Amino acid sequence: MKKTISTLALLAATLLAGAQSTVSLTIAGLPDGTVIEAALGSTHADEPPLASATLAGGKATLTVPVAEPRMIDFRAKGVPGTLLHLMTGQGERVTASVAADSTESDGVTYYMGKGEQVYDSPLHAQYMMKLGAFKKFLEIYNGAYHDAYRDINRQISAAYAAKDSAKMARLRASETWKEFMACDAQFFNLIEKRYNELFAENDSTWWGPFMRLDVYSYFTPENKADYECLSASAQSSYYGRLLKELVDPKGLKGQDYPRFSVLDANGKTTPSDKIAKGRKYLLVDFWASWCKPCRNEIPNLKACYDQYKNKGLQIVSISLDRSDAAWKKALKEEQLPWPNGVDRSRIADAYKVQSIPAMFLVDVKTGKIIAEGLRGQLLRDKLAELMK
Repeated sequence: MKKTISTLALLAATLLAGAQSTVSLTIAGLPDGTVIEAALGSTHADEPPLASATLAGGKATLTVPVAEPRMIDFRAKGVPGTLLHLMTGQGERVTASVAADSTESDGVTYYMGKGEQVYDSPLHAQYMMKLGAFKKFLEIYNGAYHDAYRDINRQISAAYAAKDSAKMARLRASETWKEFMACDAQFFNLIEKRYNELFAENDSTWWGPFMRLDVYSYFTPENKADYECLSASAQSSYYGRLLKELVDPKGLKGQDYPRFSVLDANGKTTPSDKIAKGRKYLLVDFWASWCKPCRNEIPNLKACYDQYKNKGLQIVSISLDRSDAAWKKALKEEQLPWPNGVDRSRIADAYKVQSIPAMFLVDVKTGKIIAEGLRGQLLRDKLAELMK
C-alpha cells in the first residue's frame, strides 16, 4: 500500500511539474528591479498575476502554471500595457526578447512591447501562423496609409480643434481626403473579410472561440452567432465557455449583490455594507477616467444624487483605472460627492462587467439587485418610480 501511495504521489508531482511553461525574457528599456508579471490574456477580465519575477540584467524568468494552451500577457507591475502577448502551454521552455516602448496619455505612462522575438514555442508559432501574423500585417498596413495621408489628417484635426466648420467642409471635399477615406474603407473591408475567413477555418477547435476573444474588444448578446457556429468541442473548450458567458450573460437582476470593499484615494478600505447602511438603495457604478461615456454620465448621476440622497439613495463609484495617477486626476476634476474607490480586488469580475459605464441598483433591505444597465433617462425614471 505504501508503495502504491508513493507511486501515485510521484506521478501526481510529475504531472504537476509538467503543467507549466518556463519563459525566459530579455526586456530592453526597463530598469532592473522592475517586477514582470504574467497573467491570462484574451479573457476579457482583469486577471490576477499567475507568476512574477524581478528584472535583473535586463532578464527575467517566469514559471507560468498552464495545463492547456493559454494566451499569457506579460506586463510591468503597476504600469498599464502589455509587453508580450504569448501563446504557450505545459512543458514549453520559451525564450523571448522584447523592447518596452514607453508612451504617455493624459500624464499616464504606458509600456507596450515592440520588436518581440519568440523561440522554442510551437504553440506561439501556431498562433502567429493562424492569427498573429495577420494582426501584425494590419498594424503595418494601417500605419502606412495613415502616414501617407498624415498632412490632411493634421489639417482636419486642427480645423476641428479650432471649430472651423467651413475649413473642415473644404478639406473633406478635397480629392486627398476622398483618397484617404477610400483607403480606410478598403482597410476595414479587408479586416472583416479575412477575420471571418480565419474564424470559419478554425471553428471546429478551441482556436475558433479563442480567436474571437483575441480580436474583439467586447461582446453583446447580438454576437450569439459567434458562439452558435462553433462545433460542440469548441463550445465546451475553455475559450468556448468564456465566449458563451460574454454573448449570453445571465445578468444579476434578482440575485444577492456581490459584496465588496472599496479602496479609496487615501488608501482606506470600506465595506459596501457600511457604505449602504441606513440607505434604501445603493447604485454601484463602474467607470474609468478614460471612458468618455462614463464621464458624460456623471452630471446625470450628480443630479440624481442631489435629488434623492435625502430620500435613501447612495452611490458608490468604482474605477477600473489601472493607473492610480489617472484615476486621482479624474477624481480631482469630477469632484464626486459620494463614496468612490478603485478596483484592485476584481470587483468588476464579480459583477461580470464587460463594458463601462455599468450600473447596478441594489435594494439595501433585501440585498438584491433590482435593476442593471441603467443610464440617463432610464436611471431617472427608475429612481422616480422607487422614490414615490
